[in-house]
Formats: sequence, C-alpha cells, structure tokens
Amino acid sequence: MSAKTKAPVLGLTTRHIVYLIFMHTIGAMILDAGINFGLATAMYKNSKHPVYIWPLPNSLAGDIAVTIIIQQTLTWILDRLAVRGDLKKGLVAPLRMPSDASSLVRWFVGLEDIKAAGKPGFAFHIKRVVVYVVATFLVYWPITIGVLYGLKSGHVGAAVADGEFNLWPFPQIFKGVFSAALGLTTPFVSYVTLIYEGETQAASVSATAGDEESKVVN
Repeated sequence: MSAKTKAPVLGLTTRHIVYLIFMHTIGAMILDAGINFGLATAMYKNSKHPVYIWPLPNSLAGDIAVTIIIQQTLTWILDRLAVRGDLKKGLVAPLRMPSDASSLVRWFVGLEDIKAAGKPGFAFHIKRVVVYVVATFLVYWPITIGVLYGLKSGHVGAAVADGEFNLWPFPQIFKGVFSAALGLTTPFVSYVTLIYEGETQAASVSATAGDEESKVVN
C-alpha cells in the first residue's frame, strides 16, 4: 500500500462522483471512440468489399458483436489497473461496501470468493468478464441492430446499390459512436474496483492490528 493511499470511506463523495464521471465515463468514451474510429478506418475505408449489416466479410452486426467482447474484456482488465494506480497516487479514496449494496454489486466485487480462494485468480475474473460481456451484449446488440435497420430504411450511409453503408465516413463514425456508448458501462467496473480495494485494504489493516495486539498480549 502506497503512502499516498487514502483510508477507505463509506459512500460516494463529490470527489468520487467527479472522478467517475470525468475520468471513467467521459474519458473512457472519448478514448474508446477514438480507438475504434481508427480501427474502422483501417477495416473499411479502402476495402473492396461493400459494408452490410449482415453479410461477411464487412458485417456491421458481426463487428459490433466482436467489439463488445474485446472492448468489455479490456475494460475489465485495464480499468481495474487504472483505478488501482489512481488509488496509489491518492487521487481518490477507496470505498467500503455499502450496507444496502445489491447482490449484483456484491457478486462483482467478489469478497466471498476471495476469502474462500485466498486471492482472485483467473476463474474469478473470467466469470465476471463473461457476465459483463453477456449483459452488455443483450442490451446493446439488439438495440444497435434496430438502429442500423432504421438508418438503412432512411438510406443513411448508402453510397452504392450493392452496399448498405459504404459512404465514407459512416462506418467509421458508427463504430466510434457505438464504442463510446459502450464506454458508459466503464464506471461500473471502476465502482466495484473501488469497493474491492477498500474492503481489501480494511481487511489488511484489521489483520495487522490484530497481529500487533496479539504480540502485545503475549
């Protein structure tokens, strides 16, 4: 634990809210949009294949499905690392588990699993990544397909008769906006990480205090 690390607090403070909104919502959305706009440019701009909703190789339906899997997996890994780094710098304080926390939040934090296994391993993370990805997919994918069909019926992005979305830079903007929308889920990962780190820190302090008390008694 870094000397700059703050003691865990109970409940979100104004600093936490600003931190989650600006760094882990707006910041995440801008970063995700920029990266995916660039990827879409590489994928579609000079491709000889038309861009469709369904047919491969340039399928927007397939693209958004893969984007969900990759982006949400990376979000779980990288955002947790980013939050830990910010805690070490003392940028914000870690959080204690709220007494009224939902079972979903408690499961994602995973204190019971950690106590049983000793430390979070691969299985701990993969279970949560799978649930995170599937939940995102069930919400985002069908809505996005509906939006694409709405745009198709309005002839938005159509440049040639044999392609539905070939007009530059529609596919790039679409992928950028979609990934930015996915960024709205990032604060949830940040929040459960703040709680995980806060509870872990509190348990460590409690264990250390207990050991010192035992030494004094002996």
